[in-house]
Amino acid sequence: MRQRSTTWFQGWNILLRCAEFRCQDGALKYASTAILKHMPPTSDCTNLQWPDTIRRSIVFPEDAFGSQEDANIDATSKARRQILVMNGNDSLGRKIVENTGDTSTGQESDESLAAQYEISFDGRRYAFRQYQYDAFRDALDYAVAEHAKAGFVRNDAFQPSWRAAYHPTDEDESTMKMHGIAYIEGHFLYGGYRYGQLCDAIAFAAGHPNL
Repeated sequence: MRQRSTTWFQGWNILLRCAEFRCQDGALKYASTAILKHMPPTSDCTNLQWPDTIRRSIVFPEDAFGSQEDANIDATSKARRQILVMNGNDSLGRKIVENTGDTSTGQESDESLAAQYEISFDGRRYAFRQYQYDAFRDALDYAVAEHAKAGFVRNDAFQPSWRAAYHPTDEDESTMKMHGIAYIEGHFLYGGYRYGQLCDAIAFAAGHPNL
């Protein structure tokens, strides 16, 4: 069973998708995913056909809860925190003033900025030191902040690595369609959960159909 609800926050539409599943001990658990969409669609645009120019982001559940209400509250809270950051505020709603010392940063390509701030991209996720990110902007914001700290030491062993974005093959997409699995921003999605490998998503979907 999957429940949906939608709200607005600071110009973003928060669409909650709550998945219900039964644990091995028979208990019901709920996990909510928040899909964030900036600006409403045009009148001739369906909910699943948002233009590429409209920013989208996804907040995935980290925990399951005993009620749908608790799962939605958790997802909404995390979604609002992410929206504050994307809108240029900190978690308390205060405006963040960026100072990278390079006024041309906004004109550089993502790959160029990644090399400058020691960020790599494996085709799915962006990495800075031991941290990984689904969105390049999140990785860049953290890397810029670290570089700006007093006493920061560059990694002389860093080698720029920027691979082409990964996309499932036609055969993979056929299998995904059969099981109702989606691929978004480097993750395979099914039943309110995300997987790094397609085989893991298929294994769960085969044992838990129609989530």
